[in-house]
Amino acid sequence: MITGSEAESRALMMNAAIRIVAKHGFEGFTTKKWALEAGVAEGSLYYHFKSKNDLLDETFLMIDHEIEELYLEEDEMPENPELLIAFFEELWRRFYHYLLDHPDRTLYYYRYRISPRYTMEMQKQLMEKWGNTLKLFQQVPEAIDLSDNITSRVLWSFLVDTTAAFASRIIIWGDTNTAKIEREAARFIMKGLSGLVEKDGA
Repeated sequence: MITGSEAESRALMMNAAIRIVAKHGFEGFTTKKWALEAGVAEGSLYYHFKSKNDLLDETFLMIDHEIEELYLEEDEMPENPELLIAFFEELWRRFYHYLLDHPDRTLYYYRYRISPRYTMEMQKQLMEKWGNTLKLFQQVPEAIDLSDNITSRVLWSFLVDTTAAFASRIIIWGDTNTAKIEREAARFIMKGLSGLVEKDGA
């Protein structure tokens, strides 16, 4: 059982990992840099985590859990099909603004997802744990007669990765998110999702 103080220590260490990867990428992550950033002894990593890879994986899962919590039990697909796009855009904007409001987490999350660390096993693990988020997203293809799990997964991955790429560029370039940028991002995402749906024969 993890105690309160141990949970705080783990969170401190994971936040240090986030800052290191945001600054230097995964290739620039070393336990020495991490220990200096966290303000702890290098060996303390192995008290809280099995390995460096375990620390990095757990950190990704922590961020993923925060994203999952953006979506609520009360979020329900509207019965009126004309409201479907507006509903979906609202879900997308929650994710998009979370990413913009947490730049270091965004860079970590995106870099992890496009790295070899994001294995099929990790993807399977996420598919099994996504609660409200996956249920909501599965309703979109179901509403347009695409209820198979593979299509849901492709659409969800496109949404997450493309949105994270947009947010990462804004963060890296030091740009301010404007209404115009947000409209363009939303239009691009929605057009891409429509293309994937049409490609699957809807």
